[in-house]
Amino acid sequence: MANVKGIFISAKELSKGVVRRFYDALEQGAIVKESLPDDDESFGNDGIALMLGAELRGLYTYKAFASLQAGTTLYYPYGGMLVEDRYTSRHQALIESLMRQLKSDEKVRIIISLDQQPIEAVNKHTEEEAFWLDRGFSHLDVQVFYQGVVQHDDSPKKLDFSVSKYAGGDHEMNLELCNLYRKAYDKRAGIPDVTPESINEQLSIPGCSYLVMRHKDELIGQVTLSISKKECYVDSIYVKRSYWGTGAADTLTQSLFDYAKTKGCQTLSGVAAYNNQASRALMERFGLIAQHRISG
Repeated sequence: MANVKGIFISAKELSKGVVRRFYDALEQGAIVKESLPDDDESFGNDGIALMLGAELRGLYTYKAFASLQAGTTLYYPYGGMLVEDRYTSRHQALIESLMRQLKSDEKVRIIISLDQQPIEAVNKHTEEEAFWLDRGFSHLDVQVFYQGVVQHDDSPKKLDFSVSKYAGGDHEMNLELCNLYRKAYDKRAGIPDVTPESINEQLSIPGCSYLVMRHKDELIGQVTLSISKKECYVDSIYVKRSYWGTGAADTLTQSLFDYAKTKGCQTLSGVAAYNNQASRALMERFGLIAQHRISG
């Protein structure tokens, strides 16, 4: 675009210090404090950066994941322009440069996480939504973000369900978890695949945990969660369809609350698909409150 000042370079050319200062300007410094020391070590991530002189003014990095959909690669971009530059010609040029990098593969689906919108605005488009829709992106899902106080229930369990923490490293168990995950999400677009190796990799991240549920000897449910600063975030929770309506989901959710409490967590949060009434009802039954919706 001729009227766009500045140059676009590969994110790999940046130093960690430059990227850290950019995120500090976006008030996201706490997120990258440990992984991005303020030095000249190479940033090393895939992505596109916008430079105005020596100043980093825009950045989108991305990571590729295999998809549950055959022949599709999922690219999850992260980052954004400084506030005063959003939705401008420079922002558009940055996105177009990113897409040129990714479009070498015709079987690519690009997933962009949009800003949080108030739950009351569910039928309205925000300025940012309009920006992405004009670039040719479409909604894959609308999710509702829930948050609430960690609760504990000491009442005895009536059904023969057992929940335990899984530390990883068991290949056969990992395969069981992969099969459970794929069956739970096989109808959802834009969901990355999972492998036994990726489960072990995920569990090596500090604060990440798996809780697994069995009925007798059968694996029937799982929770993936992460804990940071007394906050428990639920990445995924699901129970085998054949066990819906048996109380298994309530037992697994209560076990999640109990585990979070043992870790000193004060709040618990997660998302549910807007049209998934069962998941939303489960969260609300345990006292979680809808905060906002997230469109992607």
